[in-house]
Amino acid sequence: MSFIIFLTAFIISALVVPPIRLLANNKGAVALPGKRHIHTKPTPKFGGIAIALGVLLISPFIFTIDKVIASYLASSSIMLILGIIDDVKGTGWKLKLTISIIATSIFIFGSGVWIKTLGNLFGTGEIYLGIWGIPFTYLAVFGIINAINLIDGLNGLACGVSAIAFIAFAAFGYMDGNHTVFYLSLANMGATMGLFKYNYPDAKIFMGDSGSLFIGYSLSVLAILLTQGNRTIDPMVPVIVLGIPIFDTVRVMIFRTINKKHPFSADKTHLHYLMMRSGTPAISVVKTIWLLSCLMSFLAFLLHSYEGWFMLLVFIDVAIVMGIFIENLRALKTIKKQNTLNISS
Repeated sequence: MSFIIFLTAFIISALVVPPIRLLANNKGAVALPGKRHIHTKPTPKFGGIAIALGVLLISPFIFTIDKVIASYLASSSIMLILGIIDDVKGTGWKLKLTISIIATSIFIFGSGVWIKTLGNLFGTGEIYLGIWGIPFTYLAVFGIINAINLIDGLNGLACGVSAIAFIAFAAFGYMDGNHTVFYLSLANMGATMGLFKYNYPDAKIFMGDSGSLFIGYSLSVLAILLTQGNRTIDPMVPVIVLGIPIFDTVRVMIFRTINKKHPFSADKTHLHYLMMRSGTPAISVVKTIWLLSCLMSFLAFLLHSYEGWFMLLVFIDVAIVMGIFIENLRALKTIKKQNTLNISS
């Protein structure tokens, strides 16, 4: 059953990519070279439609459409539509935030599920949020959506990182007997991998915001379903699984704020850009970040039986190491720039 779900989602996604590429070209949903982009030729977006269809079309056949699944299907469809609009016309962060709130509201109040506990995060006992968990859930969902959206900067990068996270969520869902998370993760993983063959190494289509918004939203919902209710998976587990995009997004926004820039402004301070500017080829950057994501998922499995406070402590240590790594990248960039100036003079 599990392999059939993965394979069906994969086949649907892969089969619809060619007509979706034509649709993207006809609608002007094309990423042009220049500015912050490193690709050298116009590339259609709309890849997220293929991923979403792979998930949405098979869901009625693998689930009993209860209030949780119905809420997810409705709200994720809204995020897909938002992404499609953004791929065609472009949207600002305010509209994305507004629609994300609407979609999340549909899930929260439709399913009755939100982040009600943070686990034993500080070693002082279980932290219950109760009704205050609702605004926290909005923040968490938008944070994960934004993290996936911002890491989508190189061919196959976001697809690979997301697929790794879906694999980890599927494994944790299976371990916990959470069939909803298990099957939904497999469907998302299959659909994401169906697009991957067109997205890496030479992208024939980008996932676009239609993909990053749909995937980011799906990951956030899965994280909530995995850790809330009568479950044994600690809320820190999905944080560690998604540690690379979460860390990079938080780091970038903090530095933008310190430098008096808008936290949602576009720039080239993300991890993958810094690695490239230090002289690492794009394909090596992608594989390195995939490897880091795999290591984070492996770390989550090693730590999942520990208390949340211990996992948080380890995550902070990892973040410090990552921060040192990034500062070394900045130093390499400075040295390379200085050597270039010395050679030219």
